Amino acid sequence: MNPTRAEIDLNKLEYNYNSIRNYIHKENPRKKVKICGIVKANAYGHGIQEISRKLISLGADYLGVANYDEAIKLRSVIPDANILVFGTLIHSKLKPSAYVSKLLKYNLIATVASLDTAKFLDYYSGKLGRKFRIHIKVDTGLKRIGLDVKRAYKNIEQIFTYKNLIVEGIYTHFATSESADKSFAKYQLNKFYDLLEMLRKGGMKIPIVHSANSGAIINLKDSYFDMVRPGLLLYGYYPSDDLKQKIDLKPIMNLKSKVTFIKRVDANTSISYGRKYFTEKKSFIGSIPIGYGDGYWRSLSNIGKVSIGNKFYPIAGAITMDWLMIYLGVKSTVRIGDDVLLMGSENGNYLGADKLAKILKTIPYEILCAVADRVQRIYI
Repeated sequence: MNPTRAEIDLNKLEYNYNSIRNYIHKENPRKKVKICGIVKANAYGHGIQEISRKLISLGADYLGVANYDEAIKLRSVIPDANILVFGTLIHSKLKPSAYVSKLLKYNLIATVASLDTAKFLDYYSGKLGRKFRIHIKVDTGLKRIGLDVKRAYKNIEQIFTYKNLIVEGIYTHFATSESADKSFAKYQLNKFYDLLEMLRKGGMKIPIVHSANSGAIINLKDSYFDMVRPGLLLYGYYPSDDLKQKIDLKPIMNLKSKVTFIKRVDANTSISYGRKYFTEKKSFIGSIPIGYGDGYWRSLSNIGKVSIGNKFYPIAGAITMDWLMIYLGVKSTVRIGDDVLLMGSENGNYLGADKLAKILKTIPYEILCAVADRVQRIYI
């Protein structure tokens, strides 16, 4: 059995969920705000099915996924949850009636980001004698997908005339909610507020309004509306250093493997491809069966560290597809079979996704999502 695995602590997920829920209630005590747990991209690398089951058991009102493939796979194990798909529909399906029928069969909630999508769903749902639940996406400044906020009112007015659509929700997404500079996020929020007021005056009532992602949950309490959408926070990390410690969180994944080979090499011996690392003295080198094929970044070659017991050891040489090597020193107490922590927190040693992200000049989202499917997830 491959000793490389990702240990996912579901008790820590519960802790994070409750921390988020309590924070929301503290900031907005007069209103029950729904929670949409974001589980797209295989629950940020943590395993979409198991994470979703746990979130629903904790009381999550919705689950958010990126596309319809994710949603259909999830529906097979979560029969009754509200599953909101953030991605857009492909209108060019060869058999659109069968396509829409399948989405209706799985009781999915579609994002409508254009009038064309609304027309498509309305027409084929009508042919099937069904109604399709939708959330309307409004672009207030991210410039990714959505109805342009400047022209959204007339489009939404048109959508409300379609008899085969149930307009259940409306939402937007922030570009800078995690930033200390809140000016653009507030600009987006004000644009969204203006549109909502126009819709209210126009008699268009939409039950669920939402906009707050992880950053906005901490940084913009005025953005809560009827539902919030925590993603990264659930998995134990903050969207930026500016927001740390405002909600107490625990990283839920430990990426681990084992030392499976130890060799003693002479001084001035090169290690791994490219010969970018040479030993200075006669030393012990340990080999660990994890590499970039498992989602552990090759860019950590010669600069990353791993933890064994209560001690850190530097990566020696280039990380390969299936292996990396570590420098164990001139003398070593490490033995074959010892556990190795590559990401997470254990024995007081911290190698969180945020710490790795800083080394690699990226974001913790990317570090977590990179963990490959071939890495076994073990749920604690």
